[in-house]
Amino acid sequence: MSLTQAEALRLLQLPKSFKPSLTSLEFSLLGRFDQEFELSAHGTAPERFLLDLERGNRKRVRLKFQTRAHRIYVLARLDLAGKPHRNPPDAPYRPGERLVGHHLHLYTEGFGSRIAYRPEEAVGFPLPTLPGDVSWLVAFLAFCHVSPVPNIQTTL
Repeated sequence: MSLTQAEALRLLQLPKSFKPSLTSLEFSLLGRFDQEFELSAHGTAPERFLLDLERGNRKRVRLKFQTRAHRIYVLARLDLAGKPHRNPPDAPYRPGERLVGHHLHLYTEGFGSRIAYRPEEAVGFPLPTLPGDVSWLVAFLAFCHVSPVPNIQTTL
């Protein structure tokens, strides 16, 4: 069973918070890391989400930030300095086009998370005003409606 587009959009736009509440988050600037955080949203029916933060082992500049609903549905994934991505030939956005550099995968009914967007062309994505990985993380959290954003402590 998959999500409808309306349900995926509703889930992405729900206000979310870290569960349990976080005041600070450690973010490694160099080493490999793979972290998973639980998020919750409260509306008519409580919803749970997962936030994945991952830095690659071989290519240390590669980062992935991902929000999942129902543990399996990727609602949004931001790939920074990842490998190029080619959209499916029948995709509703840039069909068959190969995207190089930063790109944002968004759940699309019938495609799952296989369609990627340029962040500057993704509706509602707040481009970072400052350079750096932490700025992209803050922008991704804002796009996924996660608040409050914990104090992000960078480590080496």
